[in-house]
Amino acid sequence: MRLRPWLLASIGLNLILAAAWYIADLQEESFAPVPTRRLDLDARKVRTNSVVRRITFTWADLAATNLPAYITNLRNKGCPEGVIRDIILADVNKGYARRRATEVVTPDQQWWRSSPDPAVAGAANAQFRDLETGRRAELTDLLGTNWVTVTDQLAWVISNYGLTGPELGDLPAVIKQAVFDIAGRTTEELRGMDAMEAARIRSAERLALGAVLPEAALREYLLRYSQNAARLRELTRGVTLSPEQFAGLFDAADPIASLPEFYYQGTDAQMQQRQRDLQTRYDAALRQWIGDEAFAALQMSLDPLYVAAREAAQQSGAPDKAIGPLYQINRATQTELNRIRADPALGNEERIKALEETRVEEQKAIELLLGPTVFQRWLQTQVRP
Repeated sequence: MRLRPWLLASIGLNLILAAAWYIADLQEESFAPVPTRRLDLDARKVRTNSVVRRITFTWADLAATNLPAYITNLRNKGCPEGVIRDIILADVNKGYARRRATEVVTPDQQWWRSSPDPAVAGAANAQFRDLETGRRAELTDLLGTNWVTVTDQLAWVISNYGLTGPELGDLPAVIKQAVFDIAGRTTEELRGMDAMEAARIRSAERLALGAVLPEAALREYLLRYSQNAARLRELTRGVTLSPEQFAGLFDAADPIASLPEFYYQGTDAQMQQRQRDLQTRYDAALRQWIGDEAFAALQMSLDPLYVAAREAAQQSGAPDKAIGPLYQINRATQTELNRIRADPALGNEERIKALEETRVEEQKAIELLLGPTVFQRWLQTQVRP
C-alpha cells in the first residue's frame, strides 16, 4: 500500500516529460534551417576600375640645391616667366635682407654712444653698397637684365623694418612687423600728449613689446630706441661711456624716468615734492655711473647761462676753449645783477647805474677774452631786454 503513491507519481512524471519532448520536436520541425557557408579567406577579392597613378611632380621634385637648377625645373614644368621672377626675387632678397640685418654694424647699434662713430657709419655704408651690388649681379645672372621692378626697389630695403643687430636683426619677419606696428601706434597716440601722459603711453608700449619680443631682443630694443635711453645719450653727450657703463646707467635711471610723476609740472605741493625726490634719485644714478667730474660738467651744460655762452661762442666764431671762461663771466655777472636788484639800500637811479656798470665790466672782460674782432661779432649775438 505504501508503494502506490510513489508509483503514481513516477507514471505522472514520465507522462509530463514525454509531452514536453513531443512539443519541442514539433517546434523544431516548423522552422526551416537557415543554410550557412564557411568564410573563405582565399576567395578572389573584388577590384574596381580605378587606377592610382603616381603624382607627376611635387615641389620637392622642382626644388634644387642651386637657383639656376631651380629655375630650369620651373621652366620645364611650364611655370610663367613672371611667376619665376617673383619667386627668385623673393628668395634672393630674403637672403640679402637677412645679411643686411645681421652682418652690418650700423651706428645706431652702438646704443651707448651719444654721437655716431663716423668710422662705423662709413664702413656700414660700404657694406650696404657691396651687398646691393652683389644682389643685383646675382639677380641679373639668374633672370637676365629685365628683372628690376619698382616694388623690388623698396621691398628688400624695408623688409627688416629698421631692426638690425645681433638680437633684433635675426627676428622673423612677422615679429619685426609686429614691433613696427606697435611703434607706429605709439607714435600716433603720443600726438598732443603732455609728458606725464606720454610716460603712461610708453609704459603700455613696453608691455606690448614684451609680449612679442624675447627678453634679450626687448632689452636691445629699449637700449637703442626707447625715449629713456635717448634722454641718457643726450645728457651724457661729451662723456665717453663703455657699453657696460651705459647699460648700468640705463638700468638705474630707466625705472625712475618711466614714472609719470617724474615729469610733473603742476602746482600740487605733494606732487612737486614727489617730482623733486625722483629727480634727486635720477641725478644720483647719473653721478654714480659717470663720475663726479663728468656729472659737474653735465650740470653746467644744463645751466641756461652755459647754453647761452656756448651758443654765443659758436655764432661769433670763438674757439671752444673760450666757452668755459665765457660761462664763468656770465655767471659772475648774473650773480652781481641779482644782488643789485635785491639790495634794498639802493634807490632806483642808483640801482640802474649799478646795473649798467656791471654790464660794462662784463663786456670789458669778454673783449679781453675773445679779442676785438670776435668780441664785435659776440656783441651782435646779444639781445638784452
